[in-house]
This record gives sequence, structure tokens and C-alpha cells, in this order.
Amino acid sequence: MILKFEKAISKNQEMRVRYAEQPEKFMESEADLDEEIKNLLCLTEAPELYPHLVKLGTVSSLLSLIGHENTDIAIDTIDLVNELIDEDVGTTEDDLERSEQVQEALKMFVESMLENELLQLLVQNLNRLDEKEEADRQGVFKTLGIFENIMSLDPKYAETIALKTDALPWLLNRIQSKSFDANIAYASEILSILLQENRDIRLKVGELDGVDVLLRALSIYRRKDASSEDESEMVENFFNSMCSLLNEIENKNRFLEAEGIELMVIMLKEKTLSRIRAVKSIDPCLKKGNKKLKKSHSSAFSESEDEEHITCIILSLLRNLRQEDVQRMRVILKFTEDDYEKVDRLIEMKDQYEKKDNQVKQELAEAQRSLSPEDYEEYEADFYIRRLNAGLFILQRVCLLIAVLSEESEGVREKAIMLLKRQDEDMLSVFKLIEEETALIADFVYLKNMAKGIHQ
Repeated sequence: MILKFEKAISKNQEMRVRYAEQPEKFMESEADLDEEIKNLLCLTEAPELYPHLVKLGTVSSLLSLIGHENTDIAIDTIDLVNELIDEDVGTTEDDLERSEQVQEALKMFVESMLENELLQLLVQNLNRLDEKEEADRQGVFKTLGIFENIMSLDPKYAETIALKTDALPWLLNRIQSKSFDANIAYASEILSILLQENRDIRLKVGELDGVDVLLRALSIYRRKDASSEDESEMVENFFNSMCSLLNEIENKNRFLEAEGIELMVIMLKEKTLSRIRAVKSIDPCLKKGNKKLKKSHSSAFSESEDEEHITCIILSLLRNLRQEDVQRMRVILKFTEDDYEKVDRLIEMKDQYEKKDNQVKQELAEAQRSLSPEDYEEYEADFYIRRLNAGLFILQRVCLLIAVLSEESEGVREKAIMLLKRQDEDMLSVFKLIEEETALIADFVYLKNMAKGIHQ
């Protein structure tokens, strides 16, 4: 099969040189070459054979076709590469995990393609494809699929894609299109994946005006919702990319200079998906240092996620505004309005998330009674993670807010004590939850000192 493939390449090259001015005379060789490319698709059924492609020198021959004068040949080659490394290759309905042999074969094949400049060739080819043509549009989609499949094989390849090719400028340019289609959605997803882990990539995107590009892309949705589920997912990818960028102080400064906060505030006033995600973007912007953010791949609304970001934002405001600042007083006074209704809400949230936390604790106690010591030890190992999933993080921040606001406002303190008393509790129950984390105790001390105007 490989021999026939190599012969088809040589024949086509020979005919193209011989009849450069007479395309009709080399079209048959082109059709034969196209057929041989498609015949190689059957290799997806035997990925353990991929190392033979490397040993036979087929990789360089295959990749040379990405730059073929006939874009149909180039696109079929891209389709072949994408299928050969698809995430489903080497899996079955019964076994969704690849065997170690298949995994190693795939890595060997991908490494060989990277050594033969696969990524650079793909990016160069992107610039010549005309997405007004259906075939070229599919070529772009398949190229992005290759990027995703390579990164899913090993996340380390994200750095190669982002820092050793011109993929980032292309992606940033592609997401600026005002009309929605599958390729802009896929480009937004690839950008979001690239930005998740690597500081160097985030800094490079910032240097390429990525913060401004994303703000312009998001501004389209400041007063309207996406019109489909796929478009909503794209908007979610934009916000995830922005949150990743805001992990770096350099990009926070760019965000502020580009009036990112102002855009987020406009979104907060609208009843759209963007309102929910604007909260998510403001949160990391107010945090100090590089705090790792949770990744979200769902565009569905999560009330607990919203509440997590809101409580963190309020705590950030109290942490960063000094006692004499008018803005700090505005934050505190918000909790005294309408007969302290926001204090009511804090106590409600404490009760709501504490019940969920107690349920997890109860499940642990039941597991201790019913499971063997070995099984219980394994169950207990995930105990804290289950508590976090149930809302422990939010519960602790709600308690921190109650404690800090009570220290700052006598009215808030009296209201909180009264509401807690109705539940047969007192402020001690608030502090017990805070004290579970040493980090939160330090945070509370810092907030108290800031309230007194003391620099730490």
C-alpha cells in the first residue's frame, strides 16, 4: 500500500513538471494520488502499524502533500492525518482506553510528524485556504481537529503549537469574524485549550493584543444572547480564554487599560449569558498573584459557580480597599440596605451550603459503618473533594464575609446574630467553618488589619 502511495506521488510530480502548462495531462495522475491518500484511511483500524509509516519514511512524503499545488490534495491529506490520530483510534465500544502499544505507536507517529514540521506546514496552509469554498472550509476545520488531537495525546504539545508556529496570530484573527460558523467556534475552543496551563502562551497572547481581541469579540454579546447552543459554547470559550489570560498580572493591566471592567459591568446589567460569565471574568481580575482557575467546559448556567465568583469579588473589594476609601464604605452600606436583606441572603447561603456539607459528612459516617477498612480508606481519600463539590469553598467564603462585615458594621452583626439565633446557632458556628482552613484564617486576619488601615 505504501509503495503504491509513493509511486503515485512520484508519478504526479513527474507529470506536473513535464506538462506544467497542460493541466489536463496531469489530472489523471492527480486523481490516482487522491485515491491512494484515501486508501490509507484503512490504517486507522490498525494503529499499532503506525511505526512502520515512520520506518518506511512515509511521514515526510505524506506531509509534503500538505503544500501540494492542488488544494484538494492538500485537504485530503489533512483529513487523513486528522483521522489517523483521532481520539477514537485504537478504542472500542467495550474498551474506551487505548492499549499501551497503541498509545506508544501514536506518540511515535506524532513525534515523527512534528520533526517533519507538521504544525508549521498546517499553519502555512491555513493562510491559503479560502473559507468561502466548502472544501477549504472543511480543510480549516480538519486542521483545527489535528491541533486538538495532538494536544489530547499529550498537553505538552500545546507549547509547540503556540510558541513555535504562527497558530496564535491566525486563531486571534479568526475569532474576530462577526458572523458565526463552525470554524470560529472551533478556533475559540483551541485558543481556550492552549491558554489553560502555560504562562508563556498567556503572555504571548497578551503581547499579540489578545486581551483586546477577546474584549471586542465579547462586546458583540454585551446586550444580546447567542442564538444557538454552539454559539453559546463559543462565547463560553471566549470567557474561559479571558479568565486564563487574567492569571497573569501583565494581562490584568491590559484588561484594565482596554476598559475590560467597564464592559463587564455593562454585561452585568443585562439578563444574558454574558452577565453570568462577566462575574467569572471580574473575579480573577481582582485577585493578587497567579491563582489557578477552575476550568469550565460547560455553557450551562451554574448558580453555585456564580455565587462562588460573586463572594470572591466582594472579598477582593474588602481586601483591596482601605478603611478610609469611599468605595469600601459603599460595599459595606450595600449590606445595610432594605433592612439588611443581603445579610439575610448570606445567612440563607450559609444554611443552604452547610446542609450540603453535612450531607457529605453523613455519607462518610455511613460508609465507615458499611464498608470494609480498605474500601473506607479509599472512600475517605476523596472526602474533601466531595465536600468541595458540594460547595464547601463557597460556604467558607460566605462565613468569611459574615465575619468581616460583622466586624465592620454593628448593624450587620446584630442582624446576623438574630438570624443565626433563629436557627439555634451563633457566630461561633461561622468561625468554626472559617477555621477549617489555615489559609482562610490568614485571609481573615489580613481583612481585619486592612479595615484598620494597616499594611501587611
